[in-house]
Amino acid sequence: MRSTVNGRDAVTNLREPLFQILNDRVQDRGIAGIAVALKPGAKPESVWLPASIPDEPTFLAYSITKTFTAALLLLLQEEGRLSLEDPLVRWFPNIAQADCISLRQLLNHTAGIPDYGSLQAYHEAVRTSPSVPWSFDQFAAATYEQGLLFAPGTGWAYSNPGYLLLKRIAEAATGISFRNLIFNHIVRPLGLRQTFVPESIAELTSLAPAFSRALAADRTARDVRHFYHPGWVSHGVIASTPAEIVLFLNAVFGDRLLPGHCVEEMAILTPVPMPDTSNSPQAESPRWVKPSYGLGLMGDPASRWGLVLGHNGGGPGYNTSAFHAPELGGVSVCAMCAVEQSIQAEELVFAVLDWIAS
Repeated sequence: MRSTVNGRDAVTNLREPLFQILNDRVQDRGIAGIAVALKPGAKPESVWLPASIPDEPTFLAYSITKTFTAALLLLLQEEGRLSLEDPLVRWFPNIAQADCISLRQLLNHTAGIPDYGSLQAYHEAVRTSPSVPWSFDQFAAATYEQGLLFAPGTGWAYSNPGYLLLKRIAEAATGISFRNLIFNHIVRPLGLRQTFVPESIAELTSLAPAFSRALAADRTARDVRHFYHPGWVSHGVIASTPAEIVLFLNAVFGDRLLPGHCVEEMAILTPVPMPDTSNSPQAESPRWVKPSYGLGLMGDPASRWGLVLGHNGGGPGYNTSAFHAPELGGVSVCAMCAVEQSIQAEELVFAVLDWIAS
C-alpha cells in the first residue's frame, strides 16, 4: 500500500480543484457538495454549489445509512448485546427459514430476503401517499412474507427489508430507538453536528431543497422536504453533509470508532462477490471491476485506485456516494446531490479519486 498520494497529501488547499470538478459536472442542474479528507484523522475540505449558500448543505444519505447500521451492529456486538452469528429466529420466528438466517447474512445481503425496489406497488404507494409510509407489516407483506429468493447463504440480492429487520433487532436488543442508537454510538462520539435520523416530514426542512416527480400521481415535481416521509426508507435514513460523512468514514477506517478487528470483519474478511445485474447498486458503472459487498459496505479490490470501500445511495430528490481508498493514502471522499438524475454522485467521487491519483 502506498503511504502517500503522489504528493497530493501535501496540498493544503483543495478548494480550487474540487470546485472545478463540481463546476464541470454539475453546473446549474442542482445543489451538490463534495468533501475530501486526504488522510485518516484529517479534517475534511468541503465545497458546494451554489457557492453563495453560506453553510454546507445537508442531504438525505439514503443507502449510505447501511454503513452506519453495520457499524452500529458491530458496536452492539462488542457490547455483548447481540452476535452477528445470532439466528434471525431469535427475533422473527415467523420468517421462512429464520433459523438458517444470521445477522451477518442480513448485513451482506446473502439471506435471500426480497427487496421492494422493483415492486410497482411500492412506487405507486409512494406516488399516491408520499406523506404516509407503509407500516412494518405492509413492508413485510410485500417482501419476505412472499417467500425467500434463495436458500440463505446460497446467493446475493440487495435487500432494504433485510436492513429493516436489522434496525428492529438493534432496537429490540437495546430497548432504544434506532435514531437514538445512531446518536449515542456514532453521532455524539464523533462530534457530528448535522447528522441525524429524521423521523418526520417536519425534520426535513433543514435539508437542501430537492424536487422529485416520484411523489405525485401526475408526475409533477414536488419538494421532497414538504411531501416525502422518511419512513418510506424502511431501514431508517441518515441526513448529513458530505463533510460529516467523510468524518464518519475516516473514523471507521482509522479505527477511531470501531476496534481494528471489527473494521477488518466489516470490510475485508468476508466480502461477497456481487452479480452484475440491475439489482446491483453499481451495475451501470464501467469503473467497477470486481464488485463485492462486505458488511454494509460496497467494495472493489481491483479498481484503478486499488481497494475502494463505501456505499452509494439514492431516492426521491437526492443521490449520494461515499468511498474510502486505503491505497491512495487513506483518502475518503463523499459527494451528495439534491437531484435524482443527470448528476451522479458516484461520478463526482470517482473524478476526485482520479485527480488524487494523477
